[in-house]
Amino acid sequence: MEVKFSVLEHIRKEVENIKPKFEFKCKDMEEFEEWRKGLKSKLLELLRIDIKKDYPLEAEVIERVDCKSYIREKIFFKSFDGFLVPAYILIPKKLKKKNKALLCLHGHGRGKVDVCGIYKNEKEKQQYIKPLNYDYGHQFAEKGYVVLAPDGRCFGETTPYGEHCSWMFTAFLLIGKIMVGLRILDGIRALDYLQSREEIDRDRIGCIGLSWGGTFTLYLSAIDERIKAACISGYFDNFKDMLIERGCCPCQYIPDIYLYADIPDIAGLIAPRPLLIEYGENDPLYTYSEVMKALKKIKKIYKFLKASQNLHIDIFKGAHQFSGRKAFIFFEKYL
Repeated sequence: MEVKFSVLEHIRKEVENIKPKFEFKCKDMEEFEEWRKGLKSKLLELLRIDIKKDYPLEAEVIERVDCKSYIREKIFFKSFDGFLVPAYILIPKKLKKKNKALLCLHGHGRGKVDVCGIYKNEKEKQQYIKPLNYDYGHQFAEKGYVVLAPDGRCFGETTPYGEHCSWMFTAFLLIGKIMVGLRILDGIRALDYLQSREEIDRDRIGCIGLSWGGTFTLYLSAIDERIKAACISGYFDNFKDMLIERGCCPCQYIPDIYLYADIPDIAGLIAPRPLLIEYGENDPLYTYSEVMKALKKIKKIYKFLKASQNLHIDIFKGAHQFSGRKAFIFFEKYL
């Protein structure tokens, strides 16, 4: 008799028996408040986030470049564990007294330079930026937004020794830290930095990200309500389809997360704040029918809160890329 040994088939059976504790099933606002409080608390616990109150930001500008319609400053600021986060802030030349700002988060690639549209030659632009319409930070800066684009850990300037996600993810596990959580800490600190700039309206800050940047936007917006409007691009599905049926970078994983919630539940923590979800029909990282199921769940949460008008979805005929078809109108309306 032929015996088939498969780890994948085994975990599929395991997943069938899991019912996430915080799957959205609220029937009234009292249940909703309890659900939101419980899920957010559990999420912070799983991410192992430690926010130190009154921890010095120690931000510094180390370079200024004239980019025609805006000034690009290269900066760094200190995260809560002492890690120095390198970033670019794009400041339009035509400023008002108080201006809207966007935290623009990159995905896998070269880091903040892609989001800011920085390249040495046309070959680099064609290779790294154009296929994904990746320079959304540059595009928003040209439309008058103050843009902050940090390097995520293990990208850009944070990798002088060749550090990569798999290596650092497993290394941090040895000391009880999660890569997603560390990056979220940096994102919270990035919001602190934006609010420290006198030219920015503290109540008009949004967040946008593609791919891993979409992951980053999801968790950061769920946790930090200073983000008034969010656009998740190239990241919306369920954990089973995206991270079990497919192999993915370890930096996408949070131990135990599916025991408590799925992606639409986590996105529900953003509600009723404005949320735009971009999805390319030909994106090879997700199954179309599964994405539709996930979208149905987040629609249910916004409908429950009588905030369906704040949920926007852009399903476009593209692949794994930033659309922008609705994003510019979305942020113009809500920031």
